Amino acid sequence: TPEPEPIRDLVISQGGLETATARRIELRQGGIREAHSTAIDLAQGGIGLADATDIAVSQGGIGIARGDRVSVEMGGVGLVLARDARVTQGGAQTVLAGEVHVEQGGIGSVVANHVTVHQPSAVGIILARHVHGEVRALLDWRGALAFGAVAGLLMGLLRRRR
Repeated sequence: TPEPEPIRDLVISQGGLETATARRIELRQGGIREAHSTAIDLAQGGIGLADATDIAVSQGGIGIARGDRVSVEMGGVGLVLARDARVTQGGAQTVLAGEVHVEQGGIGSVVANHVTVHQPSAVGIILARHVHGEVRALLDWRGALAFGAVAGLLMGLLRRRR
């Protein structure tokens, strides 16, 4: 028997799936545990793991978003792994990317080659080669090194006492 033709476009208006694989996935007010695609467009829904070339989140949430381009607008993502990541009026816990652009958003920690931050935005920890914009980071790379040195010293002292 011949193999079935792969799904080209999958549109979910409500409801959800355990796993979805298609050329393009459009999710509106629903949920998918795991999605694999070339392009994922999510609005007012949720995805546990999204793996695609292009991922766009609008008023929704993703646990882990992995792709070449990931954009979050008025939504949230736990972990972003991307070549180019954009956060606009949304948030992300951790972003690992080549290029990161933040506009009126918040990110817990960023590791990137280039980070551009437009005000008002907040970034907790930044480890980047180049940072553009007015950034008020909780820790920059110097602060992270100092924090790591102090934490290592304290851990060493605590282990000696046991």
